[in-house]
Amino acid sequence: MAEDTIQKLEQRISDMIELCEKMGRENQLLKTDQQMLRQEFASLQEKNKIARGRVEQIVARLKSLES
Repeated sequence: MAEDTIQKLEQRISDMIELCEKMGRENQLLKTDQQMLRQEFASLQEKNKIARGRVEQIVARLKSLES
């Protein structure tokens, strides 16, 4: 009986170790994905800023032609 209980406990501990390792790998992947998304977001923000500036220049030019 005690041997059976010890084996079950060992199996549960082994399962928990595997789960922790799996979660660690998944966590690392999520961190990598998050970093890539942050970089992509920053790049898109910069492109948006540039595009906004160009549109403002075009609008200013059009307004100067109206005068």
